[in-house]
Formats: sequence, structure tokens, C-alpha cells
Amino acid sequence: MPKTRELSEGKRAQIIVLHSIGLSQVQIAKKIKCSRCAVQTTIKRYNDTKQFKSRSGRGRKRKTTAREDRYLKQKAFIKIVLFISL
Repeated sequence: MPKTRELSEGKRAQIIVLHSIGLSQVQIAKKIKCSRCAVQTTIKRYNDTKQFKSRSGRGRKRKTTAREDRYLKQKAFIKIVLFISL
């Protein structure tokens, strides 16, 4: 889990351009104002995928279906209406 926000696609593109020019990871990190590890990860991810985008499908998987979500919302709404009418 990242400690800070993910780099924007623009910053990732800058990192790749500066890397292709020949700057070191430390120099790129100082110029972009991010950590050297973020630069290293961005370069590695770009070499693997040839894309600047974030990987999809990350994060916690859903435990309830859309149908179950609707059911829970309906039950909560009914409880609120009953509580207000008392």
C-alpha cells in the first residue's frame, strides 16, 4: 500500500523522457520532486508494459453483488422511514 499518492501520468511521462535522455534516477527524483524509489518503479513498470497508465484491477475485491447492494439500500431506507414516522 503506497504511503502517498500515486504519480500522475504526466509526471510518469516526464520521468521516462528524462531517463531516455540519460539522467540518473537521483537527478530525475530531484527534478520531479519525488522519491528515487518512485522513479525506479516508474521506469521498471514502463519497461515491462510500455505504458504510463496505472494498472487496473488493483484494490480490494467486492464482497457483495449489485443485487445485494440494492437490497441493503432498500432495507436501510425502510428502517429510516419507520424511524422518522415514529
